[in-house]
Amino acid sequence: MAIVKAFNGVRYAKENITKEICPPYDVISPEEKENLKKASENNMVKLELSDAEGSKNKYEQASVLFKDWLSKGVLIQENKPSLYFYEQEFIDHGRKMVRRGFFAALKIENPHGGAVKAHEKTLSAPKEDRLNLLKAVEANLSPIFLLFNDDNNKMVNLCKKISETKPVSVASDKEQTNHKLWVIDDEKIIDEVQNTLKDKKTFIADGHHRYETSWNYLQYVKGIKQDFSDEKEYGYVLAFLCPMEDEGISIWPTHRVIEEPANLEENIEKYFNVLPGEDFAKMQNEKVQPIQVFKGGKYRTLVIKDTELLKKAMPENCEAFRNLGVSILHNILIPKEQVSADKYVYVKDEKEAVELAKKTNKIAIMVPATPVESIKEIALNNENMPQKSTYFFPKLASGIVVHRVC
Repeated sequence: MAIVKAFNGVRYAKENITKEICPPYDVISPEEKENLKKASENNMVKLELSDAEGSKNKYEQASVLFKDWLSKGVLIQENKPSLYFYEQEFIDHGRKMVRRGFFAALKIENPHGGAVKAHEKTLSAPKEDRLNLLKAVEANLSPIFLLFNDDNNKMVNLCKKISETKPVSVASDKEQTNHKLWVIDDEKIIDEVQNTLKDKKTFIADGHHRYETSWNYLQYVKGIKQDFSDEKEYGYVLAFLCPMEDEGISIWPTHRVIEEPANLEENIEKYFNVLPGEDFAKMQNEKVQPIQVFKGGKYRTLVIKDTELLKKAMPENCEAFRNLGVSILHNILIPKEQVSADKYVYVKDEKEAVELAKKTNKIAIMVPATPVESIKEIALNNENMPQKSTYFFPKLASGIVVHRVC
């Protein structure tokens, strides 16, 4: 089951780190990267997306900077093993929400088995990039995001209790998310957390590439160290763990824009009942999710005619997988064998997707958000959802706390 422990975290010495944190590496545009670098000479983006300098490549330069920030006291390392409780206060479609959890060092297991369950496929290029950075810096600069069952709200209540005390770090970002961090070295609390998690499976919400990279790094270290032991820090990865029962979990859908496939209308007529466009919003919580298509200035809501069609198209997948709008899209409406994932433009906002479709003379396809329970069932069944099936909002910040693996 999930093995977590306290660790001697590295974090910024100053209390307000608004100018030092950055979003995860994979959502930072070149323009945003430059703005973050201008915000502070010590912004975490200079490690996450480092630049080559002189004779040093970008990974070597990140290592030099990391050591320099430690030596100058920009970053400090905790004297005692600790857990790091974390809160994000944010606005989600006009509603104020708070998400709470904690950072811990998570024992690395084979990504294709064990207590850490994945639900998305990964790509080789990002893993190679992150592995090169990890080899150079020897630290997890940003966390993976995990969910776990907290049936009796034990961890939910613990997180709330700790949030009532004064944090050691605070920050705000461009999306108006407020971040707070607490350092907890109380051995009773650490034991309580460890004992609670030891009987749990965990589910990757975000960070599939980083988790597989940590496994690849562990294999790399195993090949070069004579005194190798997976009980050392390189046998663990920085993880943010959040109870599924937390009231602040928000999953956004990711919509698609694409050139109209030749057989789109044929597939609609053959497999779907067509309803008015406005019915899409009303049917978001249906067991079998709808799809909305915007084409030629008109909206249509598509509902599968017969659930037997789902079983036939996805015979090896569980019911939770088959019922998702993204699964129906990529297996029935526009089969993935005909149109690969890289042909789509992925957009979080529905209006933005429609405007892009109008501008480019393409079609927009809207899908509902993936329920958290579906993620759990699909992961337990060791299945992978289509790319861009989940978007947990807000993203975890990089630079809140760092885990050294050396």
